[in-house]
Amino acid sequence: MITKYFFLLIPVVFSALAQVLLKVASTKQPNTFSWFMVMALSVAVYFLAFFFYSNALKLFPISLASPVNTIAVMLLVIMAGVLIWGEPLSLQKGTGVLLGVASLLVLLAGKG
Repeated sequence: MITKYFFLLIPVVFSALAQVLLKVASTKQPNTFSWFMVMALSVAVYFLAFFFYSNALKLFPISLASPVNTIAVMLLVIMAGVLIWGEPLSLQKGTGVLLGVASLLVLLAGKG
């Protein structure tokens, strides 16, 4: 059975994917076909994130949905930077990740 929290996760995944695609586009020569295609795909994925986020707001108060969305996207994007592009996970960034996870646990432990 799908819980309502699944509908909070969908826009997070699409938003993080859109940011990863923007990073991919940044590695391409601007104004080329491949750059344009990756940029267009990123815009389409951002649109999906926006659409699903607007639907998640029907199920959750914005005071919960917005911080959860923002923090979860941050965590996924940091993971992508480290795993895909080999960006360093410094002590400062690692501490931020742990605090982000703690924030999500506290926010989601409440009744909404």
